[in-house]
Amino acid sequence: MVAALVLSMSGVAAAADREPVVQELEAVEITDVEFGPVSPLLSCQVGNLNPAAWAISNFVLPPEDYKLAFDPMATCTSCPFAFKITKNHILLQVAAACTIVMSVDVEEVVYAGADCTTPGPVVCASPLYTVNLPAAGLYNVGIPITCDCLTMARKYMLSVHFESATCTPALITDAGPAGLCLNWNNYGTGWYDLVGAFPTWPGQLTMFADAECCTPPVPVDERTWGAVKELYED
Repeated sequence: MVAALVLSMSGVAAAADREPVVQELEAVEITDVEFGPVSPLLSCQVGNLNPAAWAISNFVLPPEDYKLAFDPMATCTSCPFAFKITKNHILLQVAAACTIVMSVDVEEVVYAGADCTTPGPVVCASPLYTVNLPAAGLYNVGIPITCDCLTMARKYMLSVHFESATCTPALITDAGPAGLCLNWNNYGTGWYDLVGAFPTWPGQLTMFADAECCTPPVPVDERTWGAVKELYED
């Protein structure tokens, strides 16, 4: 609980010079900007699958990172044991044509207190991509990522890193209400909880990911001899 309080207090100080402008989305027409192929093995999606509701402008200051905590069992009911993320998505709105250099990653969470999920170690990450948004509008940006199997039995974070941008893209959230210890930001001054720093923050960031069901690898010494022989058969 002490750690969570320290994060919250430092977040308020770090965000003191930021003034987000929150506007309700009037018409939600989303254009997909997808990198890489669409996986034919898509089993489910994880993260925030709620409809877009609010745009937050006058806020993104690259280079910086945003993270959203998620429980895979909340949305990926088709995978019984483990899942593998293949593409991360984030919704962004721009007022004109814009070029954004960005990357994505997936992380484990670290608990500050019993229930507060905070940023943890990276388990997989993508290279930087140059994303060209051709005109004003609302975009679903999908970036491929190569991850190993992750157990369904714990929580994780989806992360987006903005390296640079020729505009100030607006972040998108759902209708809310926003929850503490879910939405995180670091623009060079340390991690802080967006909801703790901005009590009027309207909802959860609209970040989600495509996933496939998988089976975690079993160490060879735990396999039967027959299973080991199969590894070497043509």
